[in-house]
Amino acid sequence: MARLAEPAGCVYIASVKWLTKQEQLVLTVVIGLLLTGWAVRTYRTAHPPVEARQPAKP
Repeated sequence: MARLAEPAGCVYIASVKWLTKQEQLVLTVVIGLLLTGWAVRTYRTAHPPVEARQPAKP
C-alpha cells in the first residue's frame, strides 16, 4: 500500500509525544518567547523611535 506524503509538521508533532508534559511546557514557553522577541525586533525595525526636538532657549 502506498503511503501518502505527510507534512513536515506531523513528524515534529509525533516526536513531541515522547516528551513529558513539563518538557512540552518548557519547549512551548521557549518557542513563544523566541517568537515574541522576533516580532518585537521586526516591529521596532519597521517603526524606529521618533526623536523629540526641544526648541532652542533664547
